[in-house]
Amino acid sequence: MTWRFADLPIRTKFLITLGIPVLGLVLLIGKQVDSSLKRSDVLGYVSKQARNIRVIGDVMDGLQNESAISVATLEGILPNGNSLDLARVQTDAYITRLKDPNLSIDPLLRPADVVQPLASFRQRVKDRNISAADAEAAYRSMDSEMLRNLAEVSKQAMDPETNNKLFAHQSLLNAKAVLSDIRSRILRALASGNFTSAEIGELNERIALYDTNMLLFERDATPDVHAFFRSTFQGPDVSLVRSIIGTIHENRSLKDLGMTAPEWWEISGKAMERLRQVEDRSISSIIAASEGISGAAQQRLFLVLVALLGVVGAVTIMAIVIMRGLRNTISEVTQAASALAQGDVRAGVPVTSMDEVGHMAGSFNAMIEAIRSLSASADAIGKGNYNTPVIVRGEQDVLGLSLTRMRDNLKAAKERDMQNNEALRGEKNKLEQANARIETLIKEIHHRVKNNLQVVASMLRLQSGNITDAHLQHVFAQSQSRVASMALIHEKLYKGSDLAQVDLSQYIKDLFAELVHLNKVQENIRYRTAIDPDLVLDLDTMVPLGLILNELITNSFKHAFGPGGEGFINLRIHRAEGQRFDLYYADNGKGIAPERANGETGTLGRSLIDSLVEQLNGFITMESDATGTRYHIRFRAK
Repeated sequence: MTWRFADLPIRTKFLITLGIPVLGLVLLIGKQVDSSLKRSDVLGYVSKQARNIRVIGDVMDGLQNESAISVATLEGILPNGNSLDLARVQTDAYITRLKDPNLSIDPLLRPADVVQPLASFRQRVKDRNISAADAEAAYRSMDSEMLRNLAEVSKQAMDPETNNKLFAHQSLLNAKAVLSDIRSRILRALASGNFTSAEIGELNERIALYDTNMLLFERDATPDVHAFFRSTFQGPDVSLVRSIIGTIHENRSLKDLGMTAPEWWEISGKAMERLRQVEDRSISSIIAASEGISGAAQQRLFLVLVALLGVVGAVTIMAIVIMRGLRNTISEVTQAASALAQGDVRAGVPVTSMDEVGHMAGSFNAMIEAIRSLSASADAIGKGNYNTPVIVRGEQDVLGLSLTRMRDNLKAAKERDMQNNEALRGEKNKLEQANARIETLIKEIHHRVKNNLQVVASMLRLQSGNITDAHLQHVFAQSQSRVASMALIHEKLYKGSDLAQVDLSQYIKDLFAELVHLNKVQENIRYRTAIDPDLVLDLDTMVPLGLILNELITNSFKHAFGPGGEGFINLRIHRAEGQRFDLYYADNGKGIAPERANGETGTLGRSLIDSLVEQLNGFITMESDATGTRYHIRFRAK
């Protein structure tokens, strides 16, 4: 019999299969841990040195500033010496920071050794027993030595990004140091007016070196530092400095510059200050980047260690648990698969070996054959084919029996739904027909009421034509307008879409038009209305409200303005609270006599208004004077 790995016991195959990748993973993670430890140490060193570079860069900046002021003092441009004293105090403050116990200066940098001769140079400048050129050379020597020492730090960066930033910053420091030297040389030349051809040659070499370092800086600087450089190192002063340096480099002469030594001192100082801002931004970027990379490396190291411990622990626990229950689990799954082959569950696995898993796969394959027919039947039933046959393999076939019951229940439910829907459609048609008849009947009622009221109004008009008494004619006219206001309500109801409510705004507009026509005042009386939008009222409210408005408007036409008089009516109706409303009516007529305003002499119109207001569960107030009459009626809709 041929030996096969697949025929080995489950425990043996499991240990071999699991052990090989776990061992490889442990070795791989161990290698990663070792690399992360080394990388973290290097990045920590670079981060520390980046802070040292900032401190030493400040010392270099102080020396450059002190050198420029010393040259200006020796050349007589700054005779009082105050600026030199301030510059020395600033430089000493920078040097004092080198002695900070929290600052770890690498022995390679040796900044303290470089600045030891500073005291003697200062004394010579103070005693003026040194030339401006010699003072400039002495300061330049210290500056150059610090630059050479700082260049060693750039070689320590392991990360390419940090390495590029350090090289870019080194180029910027070189360019700034050279620019300081160029500043002093041009200052000496402008102050003395005596500059040899050899000195011109050296100046041009320094200008070429400055251009080279600036190109290197712009090439290696990160986008954010480069953008800051572009936005900062610009302006009229910087442009003028660049122009003068370019002119000297091109003409190889300092003639015809059109600038005095004090002017050059001023504009070049501003350019140096802008370059100093770029230097500070560059070293800040390096410190932040190195700290970020170092922190990320430490975080990755921590995650790698956690992953290593987690993997080893998880694998160990998993192996113990799986090995302990593997045999029992296989036996139980095999028995369950044999039972499920009768229709309990669906599954399927390929048979690839003769071990316990292979036997379990055979049981699942037998099960899948039994369930396939049930799946096809269920799919057909789900699509609405309730006559699909369902194969049931015995009383234990729970899925087959359940599917049969579901098919029968769905079929019966569908038949009941069809019958109920048919009955509901018939009832709906009956209700729609009945509703249409009722709506037609209500419209006919309103139409007939409106016609009857118009007949009454016509009879009153005809009757008033046979009366010679002016008072009786006035009474008949008032009755006619009252009937017309009620007829207008019913006209709105049967012409509108709502048979129970009236749009108040449109009704008032039509009522005004009707009363203006009846009273023949259309050219004399103006009116304005303000009604809340979409304000509709039912018939029980609109009839008394229409009569009230009829009385108020008619009274204004007849009494407030008089025959042929001119006037203005303002009508507002607003919601107050709940079903309560406020009616404000005002005209600018001649007002009402005091005895009539106080109710001492009652009239049918006023009595009718009071009665209608009471019918609307409201109250009325009135004010009248020489400027007109004003009503406020608070009523409640029914």
